[in-house]
Amino acid sequence: METKIQSVAIDGPAGVGKSTAAKLLAQKLGWAILETGAIYRAITVNFITKNLPLENEDVLAKAVQNLPVQVVYKNQKQHLFVEGVDLTPYLRTPIVDQNVALVAKVPAVREAVRAVQRQIATSQNIVVEGRDIGTVVLPESQNKFFLTASPQVRAQRRFKELVAKGGEVPNFSALLADIQKRDEMDKTRAVSPLLPAQDAIIINTDHLEIESVVHKMALKILRKDQDLNK
Repeated sequence: METKIQSVAIDGPAGVGKSTAAKLLAQKLGWAILETGAIYRAITVNFITKNLPLENEDVLAKAVQNLPVQVVYKNQKQHLFVEGVDLTPYLRTPIVDQNVALVAKVPAVREAVRAVQRQIATSQNIVVEGRDIGTVVLPESQNKFFLTASPQVRAQRRFKELVAKGGEVPNFSALLADIQKRDEMDKTRAVSPLLPAQDAIIINTDHLEIESVVHKMALKILRKDQDLNK
C-alpha cells in the first residue's frame, strides 16, 4: 500500500512557542520541519538592507516579484537564503521583530511565501508552523493545531529568552506592547488573518511546559495515523 504524505499544521500568535514545539514534534515523529515565519523574516531582512519603505505596500509588492528565496537544510537545521545570501543569523534581531508584521501583511509577499511553503510541504512528511498554515497553506492537513497564550505570558517568555542571551536587559513593557501590536496586525490584516482552522485543536500553553504541548500533539497525530492504517 502506498504511504500517504502527511503534514502537521501548527498555527498561533507571536511568541507562543510554535517554533520550539514544531522542532521537538518533528524530532519525535522523525519528520522534516518548516518554520514559515522564518521566510517572512528573511524577506524582511532583505528589504531592510535595501532601505525599502516598509510602510509602502506597493514598493514591497514590486520588490518581492521574482525575489529568489530558498529554504536549505544543513545538518537538519533550516537556513533561509534570499538572493543567494544566507540570512539565518539575522532573523531574530529586534529590528526584524519590530518590522516583520509590516512585510507579512502585504498580499504579494504572502502569495510569494505561500508558493515556497506549499512546494516544500507537499513533498515529504513535515511539521509546518506559522500563522495561516491550517487555514490557507495546508487546509487539507489532517493534523491541525492552534497554540495560544496570553500576551503577558508570551512577553514573559520572550523577556527570559533575551535575558538568557546576555547583553542589555530588555524592557518588559516594550516587549508586551510589541506583542500586542503584532497580534492586532495579524488578526486584522486583509489577507489570511490569524485565526484557528475550524477543525484545529486549540491548546492554551499558559500553564503548560513545551514538552507537555508536544506530547499532546504527538498523541493526537499517532492515534490518527493508526486509524488511517487500519
